[in-house]
Amino acid sequence: KSPPQLVVFIVYDLPNRDCHAKASNGEICCTYKEDGSCDYIKAGDCSAGLDEYSSEYIDKIAGVLRHFEGLVPVVLVIEPDSLPNLSTNQADPRCGSSATMAAYRG
Repeated sequence: KSPPQLVVFIVYDLPNRDCHAKASNGEICCTYKEDGSCDYIKAGDCSAGLDEYSSEYIDKIAGVLRHFEGLVPVVLVIEPDSLPNLSTNQADPRCGSSATMAAYRG
């Protein structure tokens, strides 16, 4: 089509995502417990989780999208339902930890 239609992708998997609901936890953590699950309570800047998110997830998506640069307009919507969960659950230590907050600012 001319002009090409806008393509929209929803991107999930921020580190410590879905910190309160525990229904759809992501694969990437700011800090991992020994059993491989997220340690939502641990404070920090989430640099390891953000590095993993960037290199193991976002860079791969960006690599695919580069093939369509200039050909198709693309919009990425980041974590549309996890962001409200984070903001409404600030009192929950899993969502209010400095690491989880850094992941969403990152």
